[in-house]
Order: sequence, then C-alpha cells, then structure tokens
Amino acid sequence: MQELITTWAMAITTLTATLLLPLAIYTWPRGERRRCPGHRGWRKLWNPARWVRRSDCWQDLTGVPVTSTDEIRCPECGRSTPIDRLLRDGRRIRLGLIGAVLAMLGVGSQIGVAAHSGRPLRSVPTLALVMLSNTAIGEHRTSVRREIEQRVNDGAIAGFNARRLAGTLALDLRSDGRKWNANEAFQVLHRLWPDSKDALDRELVEGDVQSRKIAAVILRSRDQTGSMELFFASVDDLRNDSGNGAGWLAIRNARNAGEYLADHYWEAPERVRAVLDSDDAQQRRFARAICGFAGDATVVERVVPVLIDSLRDNDIYGDARFAAPALFKFGPPAIEFLRPFVDDPDRQLRETVRSIIERLEHPDRAWDECENRLPRITSTTHDPLALDFWTAAGGQ
Repeated sequence: MQELITTWAMAITTLTATLLLPLAIYTWPRGERRRCPGHRGWRKLWNPARWVRRSDCWQDLTGVPVTSTDEIRCPECGRSTPIDRLLRDGRRIRLGLIGAVLAMLGVGSQIGVAAHSGRPLRSVPTLALVMLSNTAIGEHRTSVRREIEQRVNDGAIAGFNARRLAGTLALDLRSDGRKWNANEAFQVLHRLWPDSKDALDRELVEGDVQSRKIAAVILRSRDQTGSMELFFASVDDLRNDSGNGAGWLAIRNARNAGEYLADHYWEAPERVRAVLDSDDAQQRRFARAICGFAGDATVVERVVPVLIDSLRDNDIYGDARFAAPALFKFGPPAIEFLRPFVDDPDRQLRETVRSIIERLEHPDRAWDECENRLPRITSTTHDPLALDFWTAAGGQ
C-alpha cells in the first residue's frame, strides 16, 4: 500500500510539473517595468504568500517621480528601487518556479527508484504503461513491455488494466514477422487469466490462423465451460498444421484439441462426425478416436473397422496404442465388428481383439484377471485400455 501511494504521488507531481511549466512560459510577464518588487531578503521567504506570488507589494509605480539616483520610491511600502530592478507587469503567480521544483522532485525520485530497484519504470503508474503498450514505445522487447511483464509476474495487474493489456497481447499472437513475441504473449496471457478470456475469445473469431490456434490452446487449458467458437476451432486444430506458423505448438495442439473434444463431444457431435472423412489424414485419425472415447454408438459402423486395422503389427508408431482404448470405449456395440478378427493371422490384432471382447463382456474383470491378455502395445501402462485420450495419443 505504501509503495502504491508513493507511486501515485510521484506520478501526480510529475504530471503537475508538466502542466505548470508550459503554462508558466505562456503567462510570462510581457509588460513594461513598473511594479514594486517589495521587500527582499531571506526573512521574507518565511511568508507563504511569497512562495507563489512574484512580490509582496506589486504596487503600480506608473507616474511616480524618479529620484536623482534613478530610483523610484514606492508610496505603498516605502522601498526605493532602481528603475532596472522594477518587476514587469504580468502574472503574479510563480508558475515557472513551482513547476521547476515539482519537475526536479519527480525526476529525482524517478532516478532514485531506478537506481535502487534496477527497474527504471517502476514508479510509473500501471495504467500509463498499459496505455503505452499499444504503441511503438511499449511494443515487444521494450523497457515498457519488460516492466509490464514483471508486474504481471508479481500479480500487480488486474481488472481494467489486465483486460486492456490482454487486448494488446492478443494481437501479438498473430503472424507478424517478429520473433518470439507470440511466445511471450502466450505466457503473459496465461498469467492474466481470467481477465484475458474476452480478448482470447475475440481472437478466435477475428484473428489469423496462428493467433486462433494459440488462443484456442490457452482457452482449452483454462476455460472449463468453453464455447461453440472454441469447439469449432478445436475441430480445425485436429489437422496437421505444421506449416501454418507457431511450429512450437504443432506437436501438442492436436492432442490438446482432441482431449478437449473428447470431454465436450456431446455439445456438438455433428462437427466431429463431419470430419471423419476429412482430406487431412491426422484429422481423420483423431476424429475417429474421439468418437470412440466419447462412446458415440451412431458411428460404430463407420469408425470401428478403420480402428481395427490400426491394431495390426505394422511400422506406424503408436497407432495400436491409440486405437485399442478408443475401440474399448465404444462399448458393447463394437463387439460384433471385432468378432471376425479373433482368429486373424496377425498376432497383435488377434490378441488385442480377444482381450477387448473379454473386457467388454466381463466388465467386472480387471486386466490381470482376464484369460486373454493384451499384447505389449505400449510401455506406458500394463492396461492400455485404461488410457485417457491425451496419453493414448502420445505417439501421434
């Protein structure tokens, strides 16, 4: 609290000085020398009126006779003043002096804070920094942006400031040719949650390909309710997007989207069913597995035969680990499609099918109590049928 009060006090002091100095220049005395300067000396400084007024007399000496020594005697205060020492007719408030003193206090305090903390902008109000973040002064890798990120890490930005900042950072998620700005914006937007939610939701609709994908990653990890826009974006993220920018996300965003869709499948199942025959191989594979993990019996005839083929012993890494739990989670409707393969020449396919059928027909049996054990299709667990979507898709 003390630091906050000090910061705002310094900001108000600096702002006041900034206003007073131009005003002092504008109101600088321009008339002739005709005003009495009054009494001078240190003793008069104790008079508070002299702190803001240019004179404690200010008598108009126009028409007063000049002595032989070129002095004028003031009829008001009795002081004799040389003609060249008279004050020019003009403003009586010493705006310039006040502004200069305030400016020195503000600048001196700023230098002191910067030297002590190593953060030159530490005393600048957060609102001012946030407003600058949308300009060239506060863009990526500037001192303004570094100070903002430090305050976010300290948990000092929330409410209006956080929402305004999130709107700026969401624009950095776009493909703009600047290196690493999307990565840093990604980290800060995570920390600004939930104040960053509205900006990320807007980016799903208004952003480019890269920003939509990154915004969707953040929303899926943070937003438990979700939205239809996020659901649609997640279906699109199932595609192989390694050539669409943000390559550091390409490894995980399809798995991330698949896990989200499996958990929220029944909010819009027709969207996933629509890409079961997609022109993108990865999207097809993930969509079929999602239907299985969601237990959608309406697509068993379309999906199960394809997943069964993935159980064969082949050179595709992880496809059996992915297909087996998906088939198992279809439930009993999948059994009639599995039975024709119980005596298949492929050992891995045959043993996996037998194990899935036994587990579906005897749900009370644990994996180690079954007569038909699963072959070693993964080193992750002894019971691959219990894998969740994220783990099962780890080999994809």
